[in-house]
Amino acid sequence: MTAYPACARALAEDSATPVVRRELRTLLAYLETGSHKEAARVMAIAESTCRQRVSRLMARVGASNAAQAAWWLRRELAMELAEDFSAVVEDDNAL
Repeated sequence: MTAYPACARALAEDSATPVVRRELRTLLAYLETGSHKEAARVMAIAESTCRQRVSRLMARVGASNAAQAAWWLRRELAMELAEDFSAVVEDDNAL
């Protein structure tokens, strides 16, 4: 497993909206299993539902494939974590 699923997993756990969380979890399953059919089996959903969720997430981030979507999510998470870290450092320096 690559670093991409770990980042997507973190976003799936932290996401505020359930629909996005389901899409992220579906993308993770797809990336980990390598096929929509197997991801659907693992998640106990229809293969068509798996395809729809992955496609919606890809469209949401402007990706043309699942690997690009995972890369985009990894990048967004890294930027968000960097911002959070900067805020913590600034708070510590203010004390």
